[in-house]
Amino acid sequence: MHGPGPRGRRAALSALACGLALAACGGSPGGLQSARDALAADLPQPYFEDLVTESASIEGRRLVLLVRSPAGDADRTRGNPRFEELRQSEQDEMHSLCALPAVQGLAGSEAVLVRRFVDRHDKLFFETVLPARDCAPQP
Repeated sequence: MHGPGPRGRRAALSALACGLALAACGGSPGGLQSARDALAADLPQPYFEDLVTESASIEGRRLVLLVRSPAGDADRTRGNPRFEELRQSEQDEMHSLCALPAVQGLAGSEAVLVRRFVDRHDKLFFETVLPARDCAPQP
């Protein structure tokens, strides 16, 4: 019985290399963990005005960035007539995460990027969500 010829070996090696590359990227739990670790290394960090990105965590396939308003009140804010405008503005801002080197390895994967906005008492203002597959690969 003969083994695969040179072309067959190249094809098998190419398939193996692709499989290893996919395993190393954000589609795997290790890729998600690497992204979380890289982001968490620089936290806490100012986000916008009085908001602070406090932590990064993993919930299943979700990479969650916790953004806290130390002076805000979620109940009052949600009652504001312009609340939906604020939430949509933050949703639109989610694509900025795609430019972060830690997140670029997740592009095209099944990972989901989340910013969770909470007040000083951990009450939820809202979450914004972006599937990592919606991040265009960065050159």
